[in-house]
Amino acid sequence: MFIRRLLGSPMKVMAFLTTAVGLLAILTFSYFFFLGIYLLGIGLLLYIIDFALRKLSKNRRIYEVGQTVLTLGYLVVVFVFYMRWQEHNYIILPKDFDGQSGIIFGIEGYPELPKAKFWKRTITLPEMGILITSTKFEDIPRMVRFGSADSPVLVYPNVRWNPNVTVDCIVCDNKIEAWSFSKGKEDGSNLKDLMVSLCNNIVEGKEKSFYKSEDSSILQDANGNYLWLMNRGLSTLPRGIGKLSVYKAILTDNNFTSIPEQIFEIKGLEDLVLAVNPLTEFPCELPRLHSLKSVSFAETGITKIPCDLSKMDSLAHFDLSRNDLTTFPEKIKTIPSLKWLSLQNNKLADITFIDERLQKLETLYLYNNVIKSLTQETKFLGNVRELLIFDNEIDSIPDNIADLKNLEELEIWDNPITYISPKIATLTGLRSLRLDDDFLTEHDKKNLRKWLPNCTIFFQTRAEKMMSVDTIAVN
Repeated sequence: MFIRRLLGSPMKVMAFLTTAVGLLAILTFSYFFFLGIYLLGIGLLLYIIDFALRKLSKNRRIYEVGQTVLTLGYLVVVFVFYMRWQEHNYIILPKDFDGQSGIIFGIEGYPELPKAKFWKRTITLPEMGILITSTKFEDIPRMVRFGSADSPVLVYPNVRWNPNVTVDCIVCDNKIEAWSFSKGKEDGSNLKDLMVSLCNNIVEGKEKSFYKSEDSSILQDANGNYLWLMNRGLSTLPRGIGKLSVYKAILTDNNFTSIPEQIFEIKGLEDLVLAVNPLTEFPCELPRLHSLKSVSFAETGITKIPCDLSKMDSLAHFDLSRNDLTTFPEKIKTIPSLKWLSLQNNKLADITFIDERLQKLETLYLYNNVIKSLTQETKFLGNVRELLIFDNEIDSIPDNIADLKNLEELEIWDNPITYISPKIATLTGLRSLRLDDDFLTEHDKKNLRKWLPNCTIFFQTRAEKMMSVDTIAVN
């Protein structure tokens, strides 16, 4: 009797199956949870419809016809809903595809993508791997499956799909949108280069894109406008950059192997950040940027500087950190007005590279190297105000620390220091000192406080030091 009430008609069978699927979806506790709630509601509604049909039907013939019509209608709705849920783009990749291909959307005048057939849109990429279309990506499904021109077998598990590839045209309000498909060794430069080329055509009035930039690549801080192109996967820049009025260009984490020619067209550029780019060789054309005050080549692979930089009168800040340097590039010393030098996170074993040509330095970052001692070269650091030399192998602060007569901040923690010279008392301008106390006695710390009465001294134990390192890593 119970089973008959539960499954006694076609509508009840549909209601039971729908409810069962809904319960299974809820029990997965995944993104299907809300779909399960929806299905439970539909199942309950089907039971109510079955009950109403039985009460309102004047004879059994009408009831059976109603059951048949409603059940078939429900099955059709479920089928259509499922197939629309499965609607997808079937991307046919070029023969022997390996690397990167893609689809560039919304370029006026190019062919539209093929129409979908039975919830499947087949898109065949050309042999060169990149297809340009006037179709907008919003007008096609966000589900893709992949096949190959030389094999009908699905290759979806081996292909990486990035639906968010964007290049801002920068000098106009347009942008280029694309999908990229990668397999094996990925090289995104071809797709991005073509997108930049389209931007050039848009600027010159030869092409039109349906997409407009919501967020400008030109930002502003207290010093003025600057160009922000961090982590864009770029290896070239659009033409017309020289028309921009910016004082700084941030090109961090891209694919530049040299300074883009467009950067030299920016008049009055003062700050250039090329960190985390595969430069490897120092760009000897740097002196063409006559107004440059600061430059960063951090984590680029540059270990040698073969060219003279003596004509860079404005350059004061130079960053060559995180490049695995074992020797100091001597040509840095030809920069006539260098005041800020960052060499942290390298493999320098000493400070013997310092000589009279670095006497103008006011800030020196040498942390996270393998420096073992503060040798007599400190006599050339009389103008240094900030010295960060933590995370090395220095075991003492010697008498010649007195050479740093203008020092205001000294970070020398994460060094196995066992001795501090009383000459540190001559550093009357020192306002902040941070060091480890792992190897210092209470007497040592008492003396240090007596020698530096106007200095804030931070003693770190091993646990506190590791916490500081973690904080720096997070920031």
